Amino acid sequence: MGNCTAVPTLRRTPHISRTQSRRATVSSITNGAQVSVPRSEPYIVHHNVPSPVESPIWVAIKNRRRHKPHTNRIKTTRYNILTFIPKNLFEQFRRVANVYFAILIGLNWIPIVNALSKQVAFIPLTVILTITAIKDLVEDLKRWRSDAQINKQIAQVYDKKTKTFIPCKWQDLSVGNVVRVRTDETVPADILLLSSASTESTCYLDTAAIDGETNLKQKSIPSCFLNLDKTAEETSFELQCDPPNDDIYRFCGRLLFSTGSNACPCDNNNFLLRGCVLRITEYVDGLIVYAGNETKIIKSSRQTISKHALIERYINRDVLFSSLILTTICLLCAGLSIYWERSFGDKWTFVPFIVDDPFDNSVRDFFANTLRFVILFQVMVPIALYVSLDLVRVLQMYTIARDKHLKYEHPISCRTFTINEDLGQIGYVFTDKTGTLTQNKLVFKMMSVGGIYYSGRSELPEKNDPLIQHFLTTLAICNTSFIVHDHPEFMHRLDYQPKYEGDNADDLVLCQTASQFGVRMISRSAQTITVRYLDSSNSNKQDLDYDILCLLPFDSTRKRMSIIVRLNDQIFLYIKGAESSIWPHLSPLNDTHTKSTIEQHSLTFAEQGYRSLLVAYRQLTLREFESWFERYRFAANALDNREEAISDAATEIEVDLMLAGLTAVEDKLQDGVPRAIATLRCAGIKLWLLTGDKQATALSTAQAASLINIPQTLSSDSHSTSRNIAPAATAWDFDRSAQARLNQHTHMIYYSSQLIEIDQQLRNRESSASDDVRTEKTISRMREVIAAQASPVSLVVTGEDLSVILRYKPKEFIRAASECQSVLFCRVSATQKRELVSVAKSVFKHRILAIGDGANDVGMIRESHCGVAVYGREGSQAVAAGDFAVDRFECLRRLLLVHGAWCFTRTSELILYTFMHNCAYVFVIFFHQFFNGFSGAVSLHSFYLTLYSSLFTVLPQCAAALFDQHVPAERALHEPQLYQYTLHARCYRMWSYWINILDAIWQSSVIFFFAYLSYRNEFYIDVSAFGFSIAFSMIVTSLIHVLLQTSRVDISIISSIAFSFLVFLGFTLVFDETCVVCIPGESPYQVSYHTLRKARFWFTTALTIFTAMLPRFTIKCLYNTIRYPFAVNYE
Repeated sequence: MGNCTAVPTLRRTPHISRTQSRRATVSSITNGAQVSVPRSEPYIVHHNVPSPVESPIWVAIKNRRRHKPHTNRIKTTRYNILTFIPKNLFEQFRRVANVYFAILIGLNWIPIVNALSKQVAFIPLTVILTITAIKDLVEDLKRWRSDAQINKQIAQVYDKKTKTFIPCKWQDLSVGNVVRVRTDETVPADILLLSSASTESTCYLDTAAIDGETNLKQKSIPSCFLNLDKTAEETSFELQCDPPNDDIYRFCGRLLFSTGSNACPCDNNNFLLRGCVLRITEYVDGLIVYAGNETKIIKSSRQTISKHALIERYINRDVLFSSLILTTICLLCAGLSIYWERSFGDKWTFVPFIVDDPFDNSVRDFFANTLRFVILFQVMVPIALYVSLDLVRVLQMYTIARDKHLKYEHPISCRTFTINEDLGQIGYVFTDKTGTLTQNKLVFKMMSVGGIYYSGRSELPEKNDPLIQHFLTTLAICNTSFIVHDHPEFMHRLDYQPKYEGDNADDLVLCQTASQFGVRMISRSAQTITVRYLDSSNSNKQDLDYDILCLLPFDSTRKRMSIIVRLNDQIFLYIKGAESSIWPHLSPLNDTHTKSTIEQHSLTFAEQGYRSLLVAYRQLTLREFESWFERYRFAANALDNREEAISDAATEIEVDLMLAGLTAVEDKLQDGVPRAIATLRCAGIKLWLLTGDKQATALSTAQAASLINIPQTLSSDSHSTSRNIAPAATAWDFDRSAQARLNQHTHMIYYSSQLIEIDQQLRNRESSASDDVRTEKTISRMREVIAAQASPVSLVVTGEDLSVILRYKPKEFIRAASECQSVLFCRVSATQKRELVSVAKSVFKHRILAIGDGANDVGMIRESHCGVAVYGREGSQAVAAGDFAVDRFECLRRLLLVHGAWCFTRTSELILYTFMHNCAYVFVIFFHQFFNGFSGAVSLHSFYLTLYSSLFTVLPQCAAALFDQHVPAERALHEPQLYQYTLHARCYRMWSYWINILDAIWQSSVIFFFAYLSYRNEFYIDVSAFGFSIAFSMIVTSLIHVLLQTSRVDISIISSIAFSFLVFLGFTLVFDETCVVCIPGESPYQVSYHTLRKARFWFTTALTIFTAMLPRFTIKCLYNTIRYPFAVNYE
């Protein structure tokens, strides 16, 4: 199907002619320049490589290890017929709980330490392993059927012999094949676009199956394939690119042709991912680069995010305490056992159940007794708790996902199931602004060109102004938008309005604005852009074709994008971007008055909350462009750090700019954002706003969003500039104390102002200081100012200052800033966001939530304890990286204050209940040892010992962990300060564990000794009946304990308790009736039938349950009466 080969590195077959050819090709990249090509080991794909002189068989033998076939067959299954049992068991025994139980089962088979029935001891672990294995088998069968269906799909592949495209199954495709994809067909593998049926050399893709985005994506053919003498299928070339990876938003490669021409770069704009669907375009041809399990979408689907909730630290602490208790009582019982046996002295031979001499080898006996009691008391360390937690967490996430109050256009997406409880302990929220707090639906408001305002086309001068033309041309072509022609036959009409699409909201609104002002992009291909200029009366048009020479995309470092085009014999660079990134690159030839006027306009736009971009241009000479383009081409062909190299090259040409003007667009806040932020503030959660916008815009947004409440006239920055801001105080339906907190005015502190004061002090002392010392003194001064304020404080920091802070004193700054109610970071980059969250994690004791919607927020979302993504208009990278995904910022309000608080209290109750009732189980057996010579014998049947925790008592607490509500949802939102109950973990502290342990000792004492005192003189009560009576009291007490522990008793909890009791009773009656000699020495035949008939049994059981529950019930009533935790307004 073609002479194609995939090679993993630069190492080649040792053939002289091939080596020489390779050297010539590499040297051609720089076109004779004295620059070394960045060396790496790229992934290489050959297409139409000439056949070697040697025999094909001999070549295959030599390359059998180097040239591994990369087929397109996918395999997502984990097992096959032979490996299922051993591999599944291996994976299951990677869990500590399963290993723990397996070791205890093995020890129980040793006669000297045997404590339980060998057969019964196997049941719990066997059931768990079997159920898990069946679940894994069913899931793997589903994956196998899906793989088979996908692998057998049909694609068209180019056959070199017939020079046509022939049908081929997806699984038979391989790296290096050329495939043809027709409209509405799915791309079978990751391919490099070679040709397109479109006259614009582009194609349109539907990527909804990959990233969930419904807007089409435009891809273009690499420029080197646009003017070939023959088809791309017949051309010989070599592709060097990144090795297979999971980054679906990045592709970096270069094409080397056998003709020895210059290398041609290719990037993600030329790359089609497996799973995309071709739209509009009739067909495209592409070279398979990654196939099968090496495709980006398959690799990215295997990513896992490993995060753990803070509550797991509490669990580990209490497991350690339980281990110490277990060790203590095991050593105590082992020692008392030896002491009891030795108490008979020389008469031990007359005691029938003492077999060995107790005075011989005491160390061995002590060790064996210790192991026996470890087996007997094993549940003191509740390893099975982790299994229960996993189950409960999954079900909790299911209930959160079904909350209709969290669904707008999309239901909430839950990707990480291990941090439910962290939602109830969020102390800090790091939030992006654009698209997170705002709608990211931009509306053009006005523009300033040459220092003059324009808000509509009618305001433009009738005479053609070259500056305005350059300004509008920049808006029309300096973007990544593309055109979808619904009716291309009408393109010649004056009123033809094309449909623009793209990923960047700023690009779209500005491109549409230029069209409304009479400068309309009507056609765009990989090489040219056609712009239509309309006169003021829309009666005449002029279509100009701009040749695209170079497009320098936006990046978070430069914060600008530019395009270099040629119109006739003139070369122009058009650029737009953030003011801070363009202003330093302006030419000194710009008019000073115009610059100052536009600067004032920029401040005015920011005060009104508008987003603004500077627009500039530059005319280049041919020599300037060619000299620079050689350096750019080398950077574009780099495989390592290509983005940084291109950014550096772009900075070289983006100088001496002529200022054209300024744009202003409005990005309104999302509905519910002010209310949500006010609620979070009242809950004691501090919000840090991280934005790439300027300081004045950030302040205006923060005021409108109720993040700060500043007086109507306040300096907008560190300089003396006044601004008018509407008061943010709004009457919400909170209680009085919460509303009073919101009405307090915010004292603003500007880090730059503090830095200026420190520098002034140093100059007065005629001393110089390093950035390290200046930063330290500024932070110290800032801390003093914060401490002196009685009102809430908000800190404002710029990205330039933040870079110095992160370099020298990051932790000191975080500690000082943590005293502020809120912090605003302006002009920050994606890297600074991630680094800030990383440092904050190491300083704050509370959990950090990061929320954003764009690719620049991915770093901080992944770095935070809990990452929340907002479905937005900036792609789905944030959604793919987040632990949760929501439609709006206001979803945080209910997600944290309701579901987060519920999850924490529910899980805390589950954990404490598990420790408590396991401890009660252990101490019942422990007290029995005082009456059987510490022999390890128990009166409880082995089945009761095994099923007590795993069957009879587990369901009610799981129901409570799913449905209990310590406060109703409406009250939690109306009184947000109640969130501090879980924020500070008031329901699960160290003393909570010890109180429950003491309660367990009390309950076990009552259960055992009441039964012992009641039945010790009754002739009809044997050891089996005594054990059944204790088991009955233990189980009923545990079930009633759930009722006392929960805050909200509903039908689900009552039903689970009733069902559990009926299961216990039904199992007992059936088992006692049918099992005569099921287990040697433990016949329960008719035990329960005889015991249940006795009035003493019912009286003892009722008195036992009442006495055991009385202290907990009494203390809970007194505590709720004297100090009800949910009646306190936490400050």
